[in-house]
This record gives sequence, C-alpha cells and structure tokens, in this order.
Amino acid sequence: MSGRPVRRQLAAFVNYLLAPGLCLACGCELDNAESLCDCCSERLGRVPNPCSYCGQPNPVVTGRICPACLQNPPRWQRMIAPLQYIGLTRDYLQQLKYFEAIHLAKTLCRQCLDPLRQSWPRPEALLPVPLHRERLLERGYNQADEIARIWSRELAIPVDRKALTRTRATPSQSGLSAGQRELNVRRAFGYQPKHEYRHVALVDDIVTTGSTVNEITRALHRAGVDYVEVWALARVYRR
Repeated sequence: MSGRPVRRQLAAFVNYLLAPGLCLACGCELDNAESLCDCCSERLGRVPNPCSYCGQPNPVVTGRICPACLQNPPRWQRMIAPLQYIGLTRDYLQQLKYFEAIHLAKTLCRQCLDPLRQSWPRPEALLPVPLHRERLLERGYNQADEIARIWSRELAIPVDRKALTRTRATPSQSGLSAGQRELNVRRAFGYQPKHEYRHVALVDDIVTTGSTVNEITRALHRAGVDYVEVWALARVYRR
C-alpha cells in the first residue's frame, strides 16, 4: 500500500496546526489566519502592469493591452496570472506541483484574489486544466483542481471538473521549446460539458508559453464558448 495518502494527511495536519499562527516562509508569529507575513508576502513578486491578454508586463503605461498582443492577440480573451514565476513563488509552486505541498495552494491563491475579484463579468464556471489519468494516478492529485476549489469557494463560482479531459498522455512540457510544447499538446484535450457555457475560466498553476491553454481554448471555441479567460497563479516572463 502506498504511503502517499498518509503523507498527505500528515502534511495537512501539520499545516492546520501551524498555519493559523506562524508565517510559512519565515516562521514569525501572526495575529491572523493568513499564512504569510507582510514581508514574506512582498517576496512573492507581482507582475507589474500586466497585459490583460497575455499577462506579461505591459510597457505601455496607459493601455490594458501590450503592443505584441495588439498585433497578434492570443486565442483566449483575458488572462489573470498575478505572480511572477521567480524566487519564493517558484519555490512554492514546485513544492505544490511535485512534492504534495497542497497546503501551499491556499497560501498562493489568497495572494491572487484581488485582481480576480475586480474582474467582471464573472465566468459561468471554472475549468481546471486536466491531467491524463495515468499522470493523475502517479501524482495522486491535480494542483489545478486544488486551486480551482479554493477560488470557487472565495468567489462563489462553480467548478466543472468533468467538462475537460486529457485524451492522451503527453510527455512533460518541462525543458521543451515553445514550438515543441505546441506540438506536444496538439489535440490532447476533449471538451464535453453538461451545460452550454458561453464564458469560462481555465484554471492552472503556471502559464509558461501558453501552449496548453491555447490548445484548450481552441477546443472550447470550436464547441461554442465565446469568452475564455485564463486564471493562473503565476506567469513565466517572455524572454
């Protein structure tokens, strides 16, 4: 019998005992139920003046859309990914994704709530980016599911975990170029919702090149979804 469920329960119990009173990053005492103190929260770098299309820093101070997206807009209609994938944010996301530190999902999700609350109109449903069943069995959880569950509770938006499926197992995207990532996920997703959505938000942990959400958006638009948002915790900067 695998020890994975026991380790997850133990980690959750330790977090339950410590998080209400201690900062997870530096260990200082807290007066409230937040899991990061103000100083450590500032170490989670925010994307400055993000473009509402691609989530990258927008060099145009007065515009919501960066020059690159004005010339070549993405398939999706809006992206909200408030944190930079560097430093403490990167450390926490790697722990969440690969080392079962599921309690960090709540820590990071709280840091991203303000721009999500300010976004309007709200999507009809949150659609977590799915894992293939083999990867899900191997890992034991889908971090996008955990993120969507927290945001659903905070924002009163339902989660639809069954609308999207990963129809084939694909190699990990880590280490692949943008072109290789695009080919890797080509036709790797299916969409069969129980409701006819017109406005949804795809939920994931990190947006790197955008190839995964681009391919999913393609499937959603083919099925009649008009407006697709991408909600993620962090964005990798364009090089």
